Amino acid sequence: MQPEGDLKRNSRAVYILAACVFVSMLGLGIIGPIIPLYAQSMGATFAFIGLLSSAWSMSRLAFSVPVGRLSDLRSKKKLMMLGVSIYTFVSILYVLAMDVGTLLAIRLVHGLGSALTMPVAMAYAAGLAQEGHEGSTLGTMTMAMFAGFSLGPFIGGGLSDLFSLTFPFYVMCALSATSFVLMYVFLPEEVHSQHEKPRPSYRKVLYNPTMRAAFVYRLIVSLGMGSVFGFLAIYISSEPTVGGLGLTVATAGMIMSVGQVASSFLQKPFGLLADRYNKTLLTAVGGVVSSIGLILFLYTSGAYGTLLAQLVFSLGGALSMPALSAIVAIEGREIGLGTTMSVMEAAMSLGMIIGPLVSGVIVDLFSLKPIFLASAAITALGTATFYILMKSKR
Repeated sequence: MQPEGDLKRNSRAVYILAACVFVSMLGLGIIGPIIPLYAQSMGATFAFIGLLSSAWSMSRLAFSVPVGRLSDLRSKKKLMMLGVSIYTFVSILYVLAMDVGTLLAIRLVHGLGSALTMPVAMAYAAGLAQEGHEGSTLGTMTMAMFAGFSLGPFIGGGLSDLFSLTFPFYVMCALSATSFVLMYVFLPEEVHSQHEKPRPSYRKVLYNPTMRAAFVYRLIVSLGMGSVFGFLAIYISSEPTVGGLGLTVATAGMIMSVGQVASSFLQKPFGLLADRYNKTLLTAVGGVVSSIGLILFLYTSGAYGTLLAQLVFSLGGALSMPALSAIVAIEGREIGLGTTMSVMEAAMSLGMIIGPLVSGVIVDLFSLKPIFLASAAITALGTATFYILMKSKR
């Protein structure tokens, strides 16, 4: 049992960190639906738009594991502050970009900022979690992450309609700078949990059977999600002649935001659920629900149908995320939390690299809707593989 004073201090640190994550993710969410449209305005093809999404993930993949190893040895607070500083810097670079080649280079730098921020923040929070409460603690973090990222598209879509496609980048700059100040002033300098045993060798992660199953799930499900993520705003706002719905950019932002807002509100209660019930089963059920949501996109013809599909898809993610994070946090106490979280981030990044590239080619060859069917099949495959691996481990 941890002393009551430590529990209060750790709880306060988690909520401070969650506030910083919320502000940072709000900035990222604001430009989320804008990036594909911004690239399209520069003459980018659908395949190149897919490459833009992949470039961000390529950078995160390259830096996540080294950063995680470093975070087990150095200050997590300083690494996160460096990450949000990069967010602030690249916000201005987006506005200054003159062509799609420059935009691609900026996305690579942006990915480095992401590798320094979210996996390190999750490792910081996991180190503070009381035994038996990993799901609720990390549910708080994912709630902040989803809340910021969910409100962002609605704000970004409205700002781009009212002003210009570049205006949301200035807003992201201000929000990232705010997150930096919050971390610097209020976040404690590295509060270690008595349970955390940081060990920088990340090879132990892949030798662990539980982590292998979690890695496969995160990789394949992220591949399915990445296939849709870079093209959902375009699908909603493009003309029906190219397979889209012909709605406004603001409507696209609203649909994406509502789904993510619903997911964010469910993170904490689903985290509490993960602390009480079978985490493996909850993760698998969440993957199945996400697959159903992706299939529903195939049958939408207007804003309400698309919103329903988005809500079902978000429900699945909200159910699986805290449970999987708790599984990883429990194993990470023996392996090294920073290393473990960053390897999981690398799995997600690898999926987000492959998914948009494949989807870009599919859209260029066929149309927008087939990517939803492919993503549903991939997500279902990843869910089944995870469940089989976890059952065979036991």
